[in-house]
Amino acid sequence: MLGDRPRMYSELMEELGVDSPTLAFHLKKLAGLVEKSDRGFYALTELGRRALSVMSALEGAGQPRPGAGAGELVFSDRAVLKIDRALLEMARREGRKIRVFDTAILEVEGDVTPELLGVLEEVRDVAVVKAPRHLRPYVEAKARDVVMVTDRGILVSTLKFAVQLLGYLGPLKAFRRREGLSEVYSGSFAHSGRVEVEVDGGRVRISRGPNRAVARCRDADDFEISPGAVSASGCDVEIFLEGVESLALDVAGGYVALSLGLSELRAEVSGGVVDADLSLGRGAVSIEATGGAFAGRLRYSPFEGTSRLDVSATGGAVNLSLELPPDVGLSARASAAGGIVKTPKPRPGGRGVLEISAEAAGGAVKIDAKDA
Repeated sequence: MLGDRPRMYSELMEELGVDSPTLAFHLKKLAGLVEKSDRGFYALTELGRRALSVMSALEGAGQPRPGAGAGELVFSDRAVLKIDRALLEMARREGRKIRVFDTAILEVEGDVTPELLGVLEEVRDVAVVKAPRHLRPYVEAKARDVVMVTDRGILVSTLKFAVQLLGYLGPLKAFRRREGLSEVYSGSFAHSGRVEVEVDGGRVRISRGPNRAVARCRDADDFEISPGAVSASGCDVEIFLEGVESLALDVAGGYVALSLGLSELRAEVSGGVVDADLSLGRGAVSIEATGGAFAGRLRYSPFEGTSRLDVSATGGAVNLSLELPPDVGLSARASAAGGIVKTPKPRPGGRGVLEISAEAAGGAVKIDAKDA
């Protein structure tokens, strides 16, 4: 919108259909790309215009990609996917069928007609499907391995339900053999105790073991590895790590299964799903979900001093189960603007304290705690 012309704050809020705290959060994230004039108008900076130019040149990136058949559009590895009239009409004009799989929530918009749903060929391995009541029979006829079909709104409770399901559905789908992939790397993985992993689609499992990695991809260029860093796009990857203290995880799509012992975790999830089982002590965990979902268990061993857990959900969902030693205290600070946050009750501690900061702006955060 700002590429067309500058706009006032109220105009942006109205056209985007978001509340003020949510818009303020995202404008802050766009610092350097968007600026506010003395007259109160928001506009693109020169860097923002160059970024928009690049995005326009790469039009179609991150959009539905051709599937196995030339006449198919395949959507996969999504946390939330919406299908509306415009998408179905476009597919029908081009004579293409749509397939959806490996998705947490699929929402069919109310402007869709039963006739247009003929374009939707298959819905498979989806946790929750939301469709208007008059469309449910047509959607259910296309669905296979779907946990729930509902005509109710995608409320936070449904979103939480979908995130909880990931722990059960994810591992079953994560590493089944996929056609068209070949081994592009199998060897050692050197690091100095700090590791960075970027994932954009596909399946990645990170677990304990001698430092090595195995990757199967459609193209060798979809996988990159260097000391302390791995990047994968649409691949099936297994990474085994030992001696790691710090992990930086950037997930834009796909499914990541994480089972490690760490002192520090920084996870940014803009799409896809992370299913984690972590052993922790004194240190810091930061999880930011601007899309997608992060779910899992954080098991703390006894520690002295202060450990931190910072969680932010803006359009995504975070669902954590904490296991704390009895002598570790807990403090929590929560903030919700257009979202929902649930944190455990504070408790006094002896040797150590876990400090939790949780905020949601259009997303959902749920954190439970019990004694280890």
